[in-house]
Amino acid sequence: ADYSQIELRVAAVIAGEKKMIEAYRNGVDLHKQTAAEVLGKPLEDVSKADRQTGKAASFGLLYGQSAPGLVRYAASSYGVHLEPDQAEKIRRQFFRTYDRLRQWHGVSRNKADEGAREVRTVLGRRRLIPETASEWERFTALVNTPVQGGAADGMKQALVLIAERLPDGARLISTVHDEVLVEAPESIAGQVCELVRSSMIEAMASLFPQVPIEVEAGVCAHWGEK
Repeated sequence: ADYSQIELRVAAVIAGEKKMIEAYRNGVDLHKQTAAEVLGKPLEDVSKADRQTGKAASFGLLYGQSAPGLVRYAASSYGVHLEPDQAEKIRRQFFRTYDRLRQWHGVSRNKADEGAREVRTVLGRRRLIPETASEWERFTALVNTPVQGGAADGMKQALVLIAERLPDGARLISTVHDEVLVEAPESIAGQVCELVRSSMIEAMASLFPQVPIEVEAGVCAHWGEK
């Protein structure tokens, strides 16, 4: 079972990014919406390849990537090849569209300039920032930790719920980023699958109730089938 776009959902809440939150509440494909915005296309004209560009922009720019960084990230992670001027145009349009994200980045840059020494997650877990950190390292800590650490807070809560609720014969095997692996007898696999999915949603929603939480879950004989 794995969380759907959890870092974007958490970032939308932390930044108060209303356009992202509304898209999730209305069941809009956020990557298609982002592609339409940054490429200047109607939503219905966004192709599968365009959606990959939107995905690269969302995940790449979320943590403050530069245009050259976006060029490299889009190519290596999504097979999307952008020219430098195209990447810069996408970057500008992304932050025009999601201006609350831009404002959150601005506040984080100011804190980095002022020499911030720590950052905390939604549950108060603390990350110390070394005195020797550069301004960029401080900035990335200030935007990464609340989002990735907040998602981790939710995952930890989910694991507690799952461990408490699993029936006899089922057990947690592992977590991989935003995914949970559970082993269960085939006779109760469907029941366990729904239990895991609902527990993951409940745990994350308790921390970030402003945005719908989705979990994609399935039953298979081995992890490779997923």
